[in-house]
Amino acid sequence: MGKESDADLKISYEMIHGIYDIPVKRFEPEGKPRGYVIGVHGFGGDKESSAIEALAEKITERGLAVLAFDFPAHGESSADNYFCLLNCRLDLAAVRDFADELYPDSERRGIFATSFGGYVTLLSLDSLPPDMKTVLRAPAVDMRSTFESLLPVTAEQYRKTGFAEMGFERRVNVPYGFLGELRENDISQKDMQREMLIIHGSRDDIVLPEHIQRFCEANPRAKLKVIDGADHRFKGEGELAAVIAAAADYIMS
Repeated sequence: MGKESDADLKISYEMIHGIYDIPVKRFEPEGKPRGYVIGVHGFGGDKESSAIEALAEKITERGLAVLAFDFPAHGESSADNYFCLLNCRLDLAAVRDFADELYPDSERRGIFATSFGGYVTLLSLDSLPPDMKTVLRAPAVDMRSTFESLLPVTAEQYRKTGFAEMGFERRVNVPYGFLGELRENDISQKDMQREMLIIHGSRDDIVLPEHIQRFCEANPRAKLKVIDGADHRFKGEGELAAVIAAAADYIMS
């Protein structure tokens, strides 16, 4: 099962084995969990996300487990050469199946996804249970535009070299084919026909307010909560706490 934490919050690490290993971090309450939430990090992030941990600290008090994982080429993943949109979607499905096996009697299921992770989640909605509570924090609903705005090179240089190095503490060599996947999977104005909570900062300069507004206009079943003054990372005083409180209440409602 992997190593465990001695902290009050029960934490363990393990691997899902397949074509490549998917590193998983699991938070559990005392006693048998009555459900679970999957935490999905953003581009350049990982399973050690402070937002996912903050949600876990709150949601385990209500009897739910939280599982986070690393996309290929992120965090502790050694699958650098496997990074693509399709594999990210497959990894989410694998972690969901893993959670269902761990907690077969789950009364409640949820997903809490950030930025690129929100985009992956939206693309995967058809394969997620209809009763799975979906919370998206600054989801990259127009991922192609967001990605192109963050490219460190021109589009022509990207095409010629075939890769672009991006990310934060860990750099990711993003293949040019990734941009093609984004072009083929435009959901910026698609009605996903699902209920969901979208949490967005009014000063987000990565996932632009007009992207969220356009998406919400196409998705009448989406509930939008705007955190006034927050940017993409929600690092201002009280901002992350507001995100976590809204997410936990929605998942448990």
